[in-house]
Amino acid sequence: MKRILFVDDEPQILDGLRRMLRGKRREWEMVFVGGGAEALAEIKKRPFDLVVTDMRMPVMDGAELLERVREMCPQTVRIVLSGHSEREKIMRSVRPAHQYLAKPIEQQELMAVLQKAIDLQQVLGNQALWAILGQAENLPAMPAIYSRLVEAIESEDSSMEAIGRIIEQDLGMTATVLKVVNSAFFGLPRTISSACQAVGLLGLDLIRSLVLSYQLFSTFEGRGPAKFSLPGLWRHSSVTAVLAKKIAQMEGGDRTMVDEAFMAGVLHDVGKLPLYYYAKETYAKVLEDVRAGEGLLFEVEGRVMGATHAEAGAFLMGLWGMSERVVRAIAFHHRPGDWPHGDFGPLTAVHAANVLEHELYVIHKHYRVPALDVAHLETVGKAGRVDAWRKECKNLLGDGANFEPE
Repeated sequence: MKRILFVDDEPQILDGLRRMLRGKRREWEMVFVGGGAEALAEIKKRPFDLVVTDMRMPVMDGAELLERVREMCPQTVRIVLSGHSEREKIMRSVRPAHQYLAKPIEQQELMAVLQKAIDLQQVLGNQALWAILGQAENLPAMPAIYSRLVEAIESEDSSMEAIGRIIEQDLGMTATVLKVVNSAFFGLPRTISSACQAVGLLGLDLIRSLVLSYQLFSTFEGRGPAKFSLPGLWRHSSVTAVLAKKIAQMEGGDRTMVDEAFMAGVLHDVGKLPLYYYAKETYAKVLEDVRAGEGLLFEVEGRVMGATHAEAGAFLMGLWGMSERVVRAIAFHHRPGDWPHGDFGPLTAVHAANVLEHELYVIHKHYRVPALDVAHLETVGKAGRVDAWRKECKNLLGDGANFEPE
């Protein structure tokens, strides 16, 4: 049974949470306490899978509590549940939190967030992965500017202009978004010169994934093994996203599927960042073995580290609220056959795009090129479409040969 600890100094809030979650008592073991000291005492008795805490509490606030939780139990998912008025302050100051929820919160939303975190732990949170991520000061927290962007996107009062202004707060991020939208891949008839225009043309979901990937790449830049190329990884991820989008379009995917294919493509390798940063020496050995031809990267990661970048990336993106189809595409993009359901979607599109990008753009002559999962393609009824995809992807790469995101 999963254990969840709720911390808030207001008794009425705790009572409300008890009533809200009463129907889960047979599935979750829930403990409700009124402050940080009580919470730490409960954790010392027995660790929790999730901790949900308020921010503004006397004696020990939520930031200090979560930092102590991180030190004591790095595998615990840490969630802030606090008021809207405090959100901007929280984003700037609380690094140990994995996710932020705003009060008041609907029962369905809270239960969905908690269940998703539990499911991710069960499916992707293997012990080897937690051992790696636990070496860090904290599991990567959601970038603050990305959090503000998500809040703006979800607000009924927000506008494209307001969202564009959030992006423009970071000049590097603005340049990256404009470089993507003006690349030959998108084939626009005119040059786009502002983030507001880019938002209108790309759509909110694509902007969201680009901002998140840029923020993460910026956070980890220069922190890992010298042989690890962040510009090369960014290029591969960006091109894979465009190819996945094209494949989804070719197969008649609706707007949601096409956008999710793009998002999953941008983020499919994001798990490499915490692995290479938090386990520098081990990951350097992984890269050496890959260059020596001892296996594909995810195979060597699994053998040497006991966890793969696909698992790490899916876990983080799941915690940060990406859709289930995007998380699934990240988790299984190397082995789509491990997902038992046989419908075409973002997973198949990203799997094919990743393989075709490696085929068409050789990073290192000693690297093994991954192969398409023919059995999976047959299951989803797309094995006969590979040649058409390859031809179209080759044309796209030719047209966009100068697109080199930094």
